[in-house]
Formats: sequence, C-alpha cells, structure tokens
Amino acid sequence: MADQYEVRFYGGLTITNPEGRDVTPRGSKARGLLALLCEADEMRRGRRWLEGKLWSGRSQVQAAGSLRQTLTEVRQALHPDTDIFGADRLDVWLDASRIVTDLAPGSPLRAAHRDLLEGLDVRDPEFEAWQQALLKRQIGSEQPAAAMLNAHQALHTLSIRAAMSDAGSATERITGQIVADQVAKSLEERLSALRFASFERSRAAQSPDLEIRCDVAEDGARGVVFLRVESGRDGRTLFSGHRSVDGSASDIISSDVISGLVHSAASKIVHRLPAMIDLSRPEAAALGYSSLGMRKLARFDPAAFEDAQNYFQSAYDTNANGVYLAWRAFVRMAQLVEGGGGDHQSRLEEVAMLTRRSLEGARDNGLAVALVALTRIMLEDDLRAPAELAELAMQWNANNMFARQTLAVAHSAVGDTAKAYEMSAACRNAGLEDELSHLWDLYHALVCISAAN
Repeated sequence: MADQYEVRFYGGLTITNPEGRDVTPRGSKARGLLALLCEADEMRRGRRWLEGKLWSGRSQVQAAGSLRQTLTEVRQALHPDTDIFGADRLDVWLDASRIVTDLAPGSPLRAAHRDLLEGLDVRDPEFEAWQQALLKRQIGSEQPAAAMLNAHQALHTLSIRAAMSDAGSATERITGQIVADQVAKSLEERLSALRFASFERSRAAQSPDLEIRCDVAEDGARGVVFLRVESGRDGRTLFSGHRSVDGSASDIISSDVISGLVHSAASKIVHRLPAMIDLSRPEAAALGYSSLGMRKLARFDPAAFEDAQNYFQSAYDTNANGVYLAWRAFVRMAQLVEGGGGDHQSRLEEVAMLTRRSLEGARDNGLAVALVALTRIMLEDDLRAPAELAELAMQWNANNMFARQTLAVAHSAVGDTAKAYEMSAACRNAGLEDELSHLWDLYHALVCISAAN
C-alpha cells in the first residue's frame, strides 16, 4: 500500500516512510524501542515492559523518565505523520496496519547477506537477551512449513503422562491414578503443557517430558500415598514424596494432606524442570523465567517485585501463556497492598489490563483464573465476581490453593467467619512446601483477625 512504512531488521533497524525517506531515529534506545514494538503482536507493548528491556539497571522513576525522552525522539523522527505512533499511561504502540517488516520468511524487503539488527548497540542485558531470543525465533521460522507443523506440539508444549500403577488392588491403583492425574492437572495449569492418558496414542514425541506415578497402600483405616515424578526421557527423578492419611480410598482423594502434596509437587517441579530440558524450547525457556519470577516474588521487597515483573514478562514474551500475565497482575497487587511506591492509579489500571488479557488468553487455565480472582478480591469492593471466578477454578482443580484462599477472603468479608476460617486453615494446614508458603500464613492471620473483630 502506498501509505505504508517499511521497517527493516536485517542490516540494522531502519524505518522508511511512504515517500521513501529514511525516518530512523538516531538514538540506539529509540531504534531499540521501535524494534521491540514492531516485533510484538499488534505492535503494542506495556510501558513497564519497555522500561525493563531498555533501562533494566535503573530505578522505575529514572526508567520512566528515560522512556518519555525516547518517545519524544521517536515522535520527532516520524514528524509530521505522528498518527502512526501513540502512547498512553500504560502502553506504547504503532499503527500495525500501516507498517510492514522484513521479519516474515522470504520477505522482499530483506537485505541479502545481512545480519539481524546489525550494528544496533543497545547496552542493556535485558534487551540483549530479547535480541538473542528474536534471533532464535527467526532461525526457527526459516524451517520448512511442514517441518514446523510436525514440530509445533513438541516446541510449544510440554507433554505429561499420569501413569497407572501396576501394584496393589484395583481400588488402590485407581486411587493412585486419580492423585497422579491431579498432579498432572496442576502442572498443566502452571506450565505450557498437555496431559495424555495414553501417551502412545499421541502425536507428540515417543516419550513424555514428565511421567507421574502414584502408589497407594491401604492398611485398615489408614493409607500411605507415595508420589513420584520422573523425566520421561531419561528417568531422572524430579520429585518424590509420601504422606499417611486416615480413612478409605475416597478419603485419601479428598484429603487436605493430599492437596498439599499435589501443590508441593507442582511447585517444586516448576523450579527443577528447566535444568532438565532443552532451554531452546520456548515453553522450557518461559518456565525458567517464571521460576526466577516466583523466587523474586517470594522475597516481597520493592526491588524484587520489579525483578519478578520483568521475569514474568520475559516468560510471556517467550511463550504467550496467559498464566504469566496473571502472575504479573498478582505482583502488582502485592505492590499496591504493600505500598511499595509508584503511581497508584497507573498500577490499578495496569492490573485491570493484565487481568483482562490473562482471562482472554487463558480462560480455561484454573491457576490463571484463580490468580486473577485473588488479585481482584484484594483490590476491588465487589466480591461477587472474584468469588465466582474462584468457584470456577475450584471446579477445574479442587487442589487450587489460590482459589481456596480467594473464597476464604470472600467469606470473611461478608461475615461468614466460620467458613472463612475452615477454608483458610485448610490451605495453611495442608503442609505446603513452596517459596510462597508464608502467604498462606499471612492470609490465615488476616482471616483470624477478621473473625476476632
């Protein structure tokens, strides 16, 4: 089209207006900003994300000031056609309908024998990491279409098999299968993963990435549950643990102790798995970023919150799973509750945007829905909508601790202190073993304080 701008990544970032005039900004950060925008879906990025990629070593206030200066530089370069470029308090964007790039395989704009972003020197480790990830994606996009189609499932999802034990009575084997499937379901929510009942019938690789087995032995009125999760590729153990439970097989399945075991297994595997699979796989690299984000979030201090934001954003950029947006919203909620500085209204607007996008992109992910519910119930006056989201998440996965805690807060807020205490205590007493276990203590303390008043 005659009114289109052309953006070339190969041979250095350049932008040409519809008349053929080079309107590339001089500054490296301004060109880096355009690269980050042009590579994004719909050519839109969040302000905080851009600050984290271009000024990761600066405070938020300093980074925000630098971003404003860079936005001015881009506007001046594009003058007088400034309608192609826009920004508000949350996002920065380009008019994607008026821009073509050379990123698509076989693009006629691409300069032969030139390197990607050649000569663009943005001295920030986060931008350099994004640039390396972009290069890997470009290399992958050059594979034949048929090969990419066959590899799609393996490249973008981890595969999980909940295998039935071959030991014990029929009741014990079925109980073990149900517990194993609960772990698989919790992992499916936390990772980019697919569950397979019979892996041999799947179209994925010959072996699953993860294989989950659970053995159950009943001895009178007591049962022992032994859970183990192994690499399907080489048999290495990622998790093993056991619990003793009073009651029959049906009591074992619904026990809070087993809920804690399921939650703890999923939490630990999230951190151990990145070291055991190929990080060139997008879902594996995203999991690595998410693991780092979780560890930063667990520290609950201002600097760590911002680090967590950047890691979860990197996870989403690497593999667009909406659960990572839900984690970002949860971090922002924690910052608002903790009073960690920043523009309060801007952060509220960002939370609203992140929760909306998370629900749009991960509407069937119980963890994402539960995180959104807990985030909203801590910030909003209307408890009904978050409580309904939590109920929905509990229907998908009864072991979802974030959904349980949301409902506990909701019951506490409306004066149903007995039910609130019961649900909150169940989370706290489940014997959770993860880096966020102190959260359950905190929420239970808040419920107890509410009950006392």
